[in-house]
Amino acid sequence: MNSNDQLRYLFFLFVTLTIIINYSIPVQALEKGRCPTPDAVVSVSIKNIPSKVIYKNGHSRSDIERQQLKRGRHVSKGKWKILGLTQTEFKYTLKTSAKIKKITGGNYCAYPASYDLEIGYTDFVVYIDRKYRPGTCEYQAILKHENSHIAIYKNYLKRYLPYIKRRVRTAALSVQPVVISTPDQGTKFIQEQVQRQIRPLIERLNREADYSNARIDTPESYRKIQLLCENW
Repeated sequence: MNSNDQLRYLFFLFVTLTIIINYSIPVQALEKGRCPTPDAVVSVSIKNIPSKVIYKNGHSRSDIERQQLKRGRHVSKGKWKILGLTQTEFKYTLKTSAKIKKITGGNYCAYPASYDLEIGYTDFVVYIDRKYRPGTCEYQAILKHENSHIAIYKNYLKRYLPYIKRRVRTAALSVQPVVISTPDQGTKFIQEQVQRQIRPLIERLNREADYSNARIDTPESYRKIQLLCENW
């Protein structure tokens, strides 16, 4: 294999970010009326979404390219050939409940009752070109590269999770009751108070993880992988 051939293979990691929240414009507290002191402390639950790594080695290179296109990604032509692809989704779901009390003037008081956050990655699905069978040098080289991507994303989540948990708890305890004109406004307002506190951390987590993954997806990295084996 000559030096030009060594740069004709490309390994992809594709991660999508899915955020499940109730986006809304925060309602404004009415000037008239005040909410009594809450009689209960807000409940906060935070769970890490479990994920598995699923390896699929029965797909052709064209199959892998189609998988990439399904997610709206461009398939490289000419210089690069796709040998491996990892797909997952990063999700966080913030569910909020509120306690509503009717007050004078036909208005209501909304108190934060609970915040339930679920955060993590869906299953990592790794596709490896079926041309390279398990146990071969080439298969192991592709597998190691894809596993490196998975490790980076998992490590960043592990690193940021304590900060996110702390931010959620602090934000939840700081949310004050609000006077509203209709009951459904309360939950939306209370949710947004916490959502806007954790959103920057989530964005930073994904930005740094993407940057770290991009650092191992370079021509130099691919060249080193190609040099490990002979039968590409």
